[in-house]
Amino acid sequence: MVPFIDMANHNSDQPNAKLTLIDPEKDEAWFALEATRPIKKGKEIVISYGSGVASTVELLLNYGFVPHRNKMDEFMLQKGGDDVIATLDGWTTTLQQDQARLAEETDATMRKILNFR
Repeated sequence: MVPFIDMANHNSDQPNAKLTLIDPEKDEAWFALEATRPIKKGKEIVISYGSGVASTVELLLNYGFVPHRNKMDEFMLQKGGDDVIATLDGWTTTLQQDQARLAEETDATMRKILNFR
C-alpha cells in the first residue's frame, strides 16, 4: 500500500503522471508521482492504475473501482468467441436478476462483481 497515492484518479488512456519508486535498493524506499508530460496549473493529475491494460474486473478486484469506460473491455469483447457478447450496448440487468444469479453463481470473481453491484 502506498498512502495518499489514491488521491490521483485513474486514466488508462491519457495518464499525465506515473508512480515512481525512489531508491529501490533501500529497505525504506520512497515513492513519488512523476509527471510524464507537462501539466498545466489547475489540471488534474491522473495515473494509470495497474498495468494500463487492466480490464474493468481487474480494476474492481484490485483497486475497488469501475471506470466509466474501459477500452480494454471493448478490445476483449472484439476478440469474440462462442460465449462472448458483441457489444455492451443495452447490456443491463435488474437487481432481482443479479440476486438470482448470485444465488446460483459458483465462480468467486463473478460473485464479487455481483455483490459489489
